Amino acid sequence: MINKLYISTVDYKWNNSNLLLVDSHNLDKIISRDDAVDCHSSVEDLSSENISIACNNATEIILVNVTENTEIINNNCFSYGRLFNELVRHKRKVKNFFWEKDFNYLKHVRGNNDLTLWTVGCSVTEGYGVDHKHRWGTLLSQYLNLPEVSLSQGGTSIFWAADQILRSDIQKGDIVVWGLTNVPRITISNNWSFDPTTICEYSTIKKENQYWTLDYFESETQVLTSIREILQVINFCQKIGANLYLANILNISWIGVAFNNFENFIDLTHDLEINGNNINFIDLGSDNKHPGPKQHQQYAEKLYNFIKENKHG
Repeated sequence: MINKLYISTVDYKWNNSNLLLVDSHNLDKIISRDDAVDCHSSVEDLSSENISIACNNATEIILVNVTENTEIINNNCFSYGRLFNELVRHKRKVKNFFWEKDFNYLKHVRGNNDLTLWTVGCSVTEGYGVDHKHRWGTLLSQYLNLPEVSLSQGGTSIFWAADQILRSDIQKGDIVVWGLTNVPRITISNNWSFDPTTICEYSTIKKENQYWTLDYFESETQVLTSIREILQVINFCQKIGANLYLANILNISWIGVAFNNFENFIDLTHDLEINGNNINFIDLGSDNKHPGPKQHQQYAEKLYNFIKENKHG
């Protein structure tokens, strides 16, 4: 049987010669011994299917240089997930297990229970390239005389935005304006926090994190999944009595087609020229890429008039 089971990474250098290596080849032999022995191992040595057997048959489990080594965990995610799951199941006999992460990942929260304007989206909604006072969300907040909570971050996807909306403390009567972005965007975990990635940035990420082919980004699957996320948000807002407005800001493909007949859908690209696959904004921000103050002003005015016409707010 196993007395103390020390678990570390496969490359850890063990100085204690009294510890026996237990792996997938000798595990059965060691746990069938009459005497209890101290052992060391790793998830790579044991393999994922043997982790529970080793933990079940150990009197004490001691982690060494594991919890803080996030990169190694990410490279063998399922096996470390199996290990940590077993450590939780056997927490009474585990030492040095301090791995705790906040999986909430909400961008912002509401300040009080007053009626609130929620603006949601990517870098355009965040106001990249313009002063905060020139953002369409800031201007719309002033027009409506409502405090704003911005659930926006550069490069983020429709999936990211939908998640933020569905888990935020949005309440009855609130106004939610979702600045819809382009479909070809994904979110990749980096050290247990999310990194948004666009199709243009995909080639710059680590090869091991390039889970998709480039064809996926503009595929029917990606488009339909995006539409489903938006439909979930529509249903959520209808259920709680929040006033949702879908404002298409960047998408010049299927999103405008799919939600053309949705009562609270406004396409902010229709008055702008399309140059190839790019939108010609009225003016540009400080980065010469994102919309500038005049464009944000137009967005805010159109949204304010649209909300007034729909008799909400």
